[in-house]
Amino acid sequence: MFTKGPAGKFIAVLGFVLLISTAARGDLMNPKLDAHDAIVQISSLETRGGFSAQFWVTTDEQIFTTWARAGAIRDLRPTVKIKRNVPAYMAVFLANPGVRTVVKPNGKTRSFSDVTFDLYIINPGSVLSLANKQRVGWKGTPPSPGLVYLAKDKATLNFEAIDATGEYTIVVLIHDNVQKIDMKLSRKLDLVD
Repeated sequence: MFTKGPAGKFIAVLGFVLLISTAARGDLMNPKLDAHDAIVQISSLETRGGFSAQFWVTTDEQIFTTWARAGAIRDLRPTVKIKRNVPAYMAVFLANPGVRTVVKPNGKTRSFSDVTFDLYIINPGSVLSLANKQRVGWKGTPPSPGLVYLAKDKATLNFEAIDATGEYTIVVLIHDNVQKIDMKLSRKLDLVD
């Protein structure tokens, strides 16, 4: 995909295996947390330097329009198994991103946050099958501190007939570009017939 020949493929696979081995695991599959708690409690998110994040794979596209309404997500669960031609959506949750404040020439101040994420999918044969970088997590006016927000950009995954069944590894690298914090999160997803 990125390089040709067996040596290039070996180097690519080795690099992504190392990437996965250092990935942080969020505890959203913790049986002590129901879906509502896993989303709204910052303590359930992976946290570094005050910045918190977590991601879910779900087949429920409605999460992007209803998740903030009271009770709307009570039955939402992360997807762990999926079938071909069933769209799956990446929902990235963020809390407390870094805030940069600049003073404009007219003396007014402007504050903003800047969070991006990269998405990698590694197939059951340990080969990179997708690399999608610089997706928008949050840009612009900072979100309220202490609250969990859904990232502005959603990725849609769709496995087709050519995709092998088995366990896929999804790696999300989240970048708080203000605080210069990078966070690696991973999740397994089984493609079944």
